Amino acid sequence: MLTAAGFTIEGERTIAVNIEGDRSEAIGCYAVGVVQRIRSVIADRLTPEDLAALDQLLDTSSPHSILRRDDLTVRTERPVRAARRA
Repeated sequence: MLTAAGFTIEGERTIAVNIEGDRSEAIGCYAVGVVQRIRSVIADRLTPEDLAALDQLLDTSSPHSILRRDDLTVRTERPVRAARRA
């Protein structure tokens, strides 16, 4: 994609993130955002019961909200590239 746009890739690296058992508000917000995106893609394929359960996880005022969990973990990887105009 970068080369098609006229860039030469000078380096590539994958950044791995693994944050376990942290009650950070940022991790909760990240989890809510990820689950919201997943919900928007799969909602039409879920049973009404599964959709209701998912919505409870996303409802920040629900006692079942993701934000109330104390066992959230963030594990992700992101590719990073350094490029220069060719």
